[in-house]
Amino acid sequence: MSTIKHISLDNLDTFATQMKEKYACKADVPVKISDLTNDAGYQTGEQVAAAINAKVASTYRAGGSVAFANLPELTEANRGLVVNVTDKFTTTDSFVEGAGQKHPAGTNVAVVKAGEDYKYDVLAGFVDLSGYQAKEDGKGLSTEDYVTEDKTKLAGIAAGATKVEATAGSGTIKVNDTDVELFSVAADTEVTEMLAEVFGAPAE
Repeated sequence: MSTIKHISLDNLDTFATQMKEKYACKADVPVKISDLTNDAGYQTGEQVAAAINAKVASTYRAGGSVAFANLPELTEANRGLVVNVTDKFTTTDSFVEGAGQKHPAGTNVAVVKAGEDYKYDVLAGFVDLSGYQAKEDGKGLSTEDYVTEDKTKLAGIAAGATKVEATAGSGTIKVNDTDVELFSVAADTEVTEMLAEVFGAPAE
């Protein structure tokens, strides 16, 4: 039968003190991040926020409000400049999205570098479709284009104008598919009688 040794409270206190002195000396335990010798490149929350703000500021800079005709020049000096365009506009080849896109007044445009070139970039992401015709059931696109020449021709027709055509007979015209007599043509006998009255009857 093994013998159980009794440990006095004094012995436990002594043991605890020795362990604290050997493994948990307060002077050796770092109490600040800056005391860590293996993490010298640490950053505080303030430093992280400042770095983010600096990057954002270098990417986009407020440029105020300008008309489309006065967009900033596409140069390195204006890279990241964001302007509010005060009038509606249609993009040109100088835009990242290409030419022909319509945008409303109040659209934000930035100067960016696209490859080796500088271009305008629309930040709003909104295309003005107010000028487009909504699709209607039963209607589609025609293969015959309505050109300016056709519009000019129609604009030259007066209100209430009628359709006038020539006819095969003499002295009449066709108005809205109805023959209208302008003058009558004398028959041969009528012409003979008229000449006889003027010049007398011909000798027999």
